[in-house]
Amino acid sequence: MTRAYDQCMRCGKATQWGRSVCRDCNPAGLPEPSPSQYHATVFVVVLIVVVMLAVIGIVLR
Repeated sequence: MTRAYDQCMRCGKATQWGRSVCRDCNPAGLPEPSPSQYHATVFVVVLIVVVMLAVIGIVLR
């Protein structure tokens, strides 16, 4: 860990290490997803799209 802060996923402000949303974007202190959950969600969506395109390509062939 080269830095003691992280960045807010919404506004980009510095947050505590391991926090994905700053106090301004989450004033109620609701539970927040970790940055790895954001990346995993994007990865799964990309994977689903690639599989769907492959299936469509095979069917229309």
